Amino acid sequence: MKVIGILGSARDEGSTSRLMKEMMKPAEEMGAETKTYNLAKMNIGACFGCEACRKTGSCVRKDDMHILYDELKNADAIVIGTPIYMGEMTGQLKTFIDRCFALKDAERNSLLPAGKKLGIVITQGAPMPEHYAKSPERIEYIFQGYGCIPTGCVTAVSVHNKEELLKDEVIMEKARELGKQLI
Repeated sequence: MKVIGILGSARDEGSTSRLMKEMMKPAEEMGAETKTYNLAKMNIGACFGCEACRKTGSCVRKDDMHILYDELKNADAIVIGTPIYMGEMTGQLKTFIDRCFALKDAERNSLLPAGKKLGIVITQGAPMPEHYAKSPERIEYIFQGYGCIPTGCVTAVSVHNKEELLKDEVIMEKARELGKQLI
């Protein structure tokens, strides 16, 4: 079993990253291979919108997204994490999602094997949960179009540093419980 994490935060050890690790921990403990990719540390350019991928089956941009295409195809489960900036997912995650356009054929059928489980992690500093309410729904909707099965979302609000988050046993336990559903 293979679980990959797609981190839409620039902070390798920030709140979103820590919560993703907690969600992926049950898979690791059960022997699954896990790996997290920090989108901010990768060379991933914006989608050209050229639709060449519809004709050739591959994106014409030659950058690190091709690593993720292979990982997404081979993973059994995917964890997507993002902090909320200005009421929305980060630009890094949005660019990644736009580039996933190349994972559909000319008839808009998914090139990913169906049945991959999907976990979502959302963090934000603001105390208002309504600021992130639509982001998990959008992420789930998009990846259901690729045949993924949502297992749930763990959210943490009013998080200003990871130490605060690590002390919140309710949130950490929810992440672990959702992580068990990835297996």
